Amino acid sequence: MPNFSYYHIEIEESKETKEVVVKGEVTNNSDKSYSTVAVRVVLFKKNVTIASVVFSIHGLTAGATRAFRKTIEELDYRQVGKEITRYDIYTETAF
Repeated sequence: MPNFSYYHIEIEESKETKEVVVKGEVTNNSDKSYSTVAVRVVLFKKNVTIASVVFSIHGLTAGATRAFRKTIEELDYRQVGKEITRYDIYTETAF
């Protein structure tokens, strides 16, 4: 069973495009290495979902920690960035 932990999650504005960027670190707490990990990030404005995206992290070996960065193209940080009240981040699948 995959066991991943997510740390240092930040939501910020992309310097290049003004879109929302989610970045942080993921640690593989299992004794198995994975070639691909699918991660879902859900962003909320109060209790309303404003974005739900899946992205892949490749080559996450047993015990390793990797940084990630995902640009959410459909969100303009200047319009919604300050209104994001919470997020969920979790592993959808790993293989």
